[in-house]
Amino acid sequence: MRWRPVSAGNLEYRPWSPSPWPLILILAATLGIALGLLLSALWPRGAVGSDGYSLWKWEANTLLDNVFARVGIGPDPSQSEGEAAVRQYFKLTSQIRAAENTETPDLALVDTLTNERGNYENDVERLIEGYITEAVDGAGLQRPLPLFNAKRITWPPVDFELTNPPQLLVRSPRDKIERSGDTLLKNDLSLRDIERLEAKTTNDDTVTVVVSIGGLAAYPAIVRDDRSYDSLLDTASHEWVHHYLAFFPLGEQWGKGGDAETLNETTANIAGREIANLIRAKHPLTLPPGEDGSLQGRQPPTVDFSTEMHDLRVQVDVLLANGKVSEAEQLMDQKREYLNQHGIAIRKINQAYFAFYGTYADSPQSTNPIGPKIEQVWQKTQDVGVFLKLMREVRTSADLDRTLAALGQ
Repeated sequence: MRWRPVSAGNLEYRPWSPSPWPLILILAATLGIALGLLLSALWPRGAVGSDGYSLWKWEANTLLDNVFARVGIGPDPSQSEGEAAVRQYFKLTSQIRAAENTETPDLALVDTLTNERGNYENDVERLIEGYITEAVDGAGLQRPLPLFNAKRITWPPVDFELTNPPQLLVRSPRDKIERSGDTLLKNDLSLRDIERLEAKTTNDDTVTVVVSIGGLAAYPAIVRDDRSYDSLLDTASHEWVHHYLAFFPLGEQWGKGGDAETLNETTANIAGREIANLIRAKHPLTLPPGEDGSLQGRQPPTVDFSTEMHDLRVQVDVLLANGKVSEAEQLMDQKREYLNQHGIAIRKINQAYFAFYGTYADSPQSTNPIGPKIEQVWQKTQDVGVFLKLMREVRTSADLDRTLAALGQ
C-alpha cells in the first residue's frame, strides 16, 4: 500500500518521510546510552559500592544539550552580553564561597545565590567555548572535514559544563609512589563518607586518598563551578586538550601504565595554560578582587608551598627507596601539620596524594623528569599549535627525548 497526499483546503499534508541516516544515528545513540545505563546498574560496584560516580548517567543527561549546541540551538551571547554574564557569574561565585566559608553557613542565602548564578551559567559557557575555539583555530589546530578537505573544523567541538565534578579515589602502593588505580566518586560525599571509603580501601600494601578535581574530560567536559575566572580559562582549555589528544597517539596511551598519564596530563597542563593565555591577550577582562570567583579575606600562607612540597617529595622518595615506609609516612604527616600551622590546610598527605599530583609533572609534588622535558618542548616552540602537533605523536618518554633532540636540545 502506498501513501497518498491528503489535502485540506489550500494545505496539503504528506506522510513524514525522513532520511533514514539521522534516524539510524539517533537510534544507535539512544540504544548505546540505554545499554550503558543498564551496564552501570548491573556492573559490580567494587569497594566503593553506591558511592561510585556514573559517567554514563552524565553523558545521558547532557545528550540533548550536546546535540542542540552542535546544531546552533541555545544561547549565543554577544561579546558585551557574554562579558556581562561573566562579571555577574563570578561576582556571585565569590559571594557563595564567602557565605559557605563561615562557622554557621546561611544555607538559604547559599541556595538563593546559587540559583541566581544559574541564570548566567549557559551564557558564560558559550562565551568561553567561543574563546577557546577562536584560540585553537588561530593556532592552526583545525582539522579537515572527512570527504570535504576544503572545509576545516575544530575537532572535537569545544564543549564543557560548569558543575560540581565527581571526587576521585586514588590508590598507590605503600612502598612506592605510583598511581595504581582511580575510582570516580559522587560529588556530594561528606567528610565522614570520604574517611570511611579511605579506611575501607587502605590496607598493609595499599594507601588511598580522596581528592577533589578541577575538571574531567568527559564529553561535555566537567569543569568546577566554584573557582575563579582565570581558573576556569585554564581548566576548560586543559580539558579540551584531552579531547583533542584522544584522536592521536599520545591520547591513545592513556590508561596503559608507565608514563602515559604523566605525558598526557603535563601536555594538557602546558597547552591549556597557553590557550588560556591567548584568550587573556585577545579578550582582556579584569575582575575586581572579591568579584572574580576567588575567596577573599584569608590570610596568605607564611611559607612557600612549592618549595615545601617539592622538598618533601624528594625526601619521601629517598626514604621509600631505602625501604623506610613508616618513616616516610611519619614525615608526610609532620609536614601536613606544619603546613596547616602556616596557613595551608591539607587534609591528608600520603603516597596516593603524591601519586595523583605527581601525574602533573610540572607541579611541585612531582620529581618526574618528564615535566621539565615537556616544558623544554614548549620553550623551543613557543606556539601552542606547533607544540601540540609535536606532542600528540609522543607515545613514550623515549619519543619525548627524540622530539627534543630533533628540536636541537
